[in-house]
Amino acid sequence: MSVRYYRPLFGVAASLSLLVAGCDPNWPNTVSVAPPTPSATASATGAASGAPAAKKLDDPMDTEATLWTVFGFTKKESEQEVGPQVGNDVSPVLWQATEETLHFAGISSEDPMTGLLVTDWYSPPSKPNERLRVSVFVRSRALRSDSITVSVERQERSPTGAWADTPVARDVVTGLESAILKRARQIHAERYREKMYK
Repeated sequence: MSVRYYRPLFGVAASLSLLVAGCDPNWPNTVSVAPPTPSATASATGAASGAPAAKKLDDPMDTEATLWTVFGFTKKESEQEVGPQVGNDVSPVLWQATEETLHFAGISSEDPMTGLLVTDWYSPPSKPNERLRVSVFVRSRALRSDSITVSVERQERSPTGAWADTPVARDVVTGLESAILKRARQIHAERYREKMYK
């Protein structure tokens, strides 16, 4: 048989050997270190005891490592995820959009793990005798209108100075929902462009 028939077999064997070497579970611990030079040994023995320790190797149990991350074709999932740290059922894009949309009112309390954000009482400059407080609940990781619930409390000040609850127009709630979703789409598009051009 001619040698040309064996050439593909050599390529397959070389590829398999590289694959096996890359999947070695003890790979970080098998990194060989060059022996120190005599000058480095002399300086190390004469160095003070406060010299910095050698850098520790990475944890061999890297559960995010794949063939693609080992060879540098893609980043690990934890390195790809940008934005705030949120719970499993909370969209980081919707959460960031909610914070940015309602920052003008100030945040009274927020819990990114459950997806609940409540603003301070806010009085519009043109209506000092009226105040609003907004609560937003991010319920899903999907970028849809049913993934958030917005509720608004409205109070008016009486001539005696006491605040009394008053009804809220539905347009106020839908306007806030639309503003949050619009900002979420912008953030999503920005992140997509960043990934594409990295």
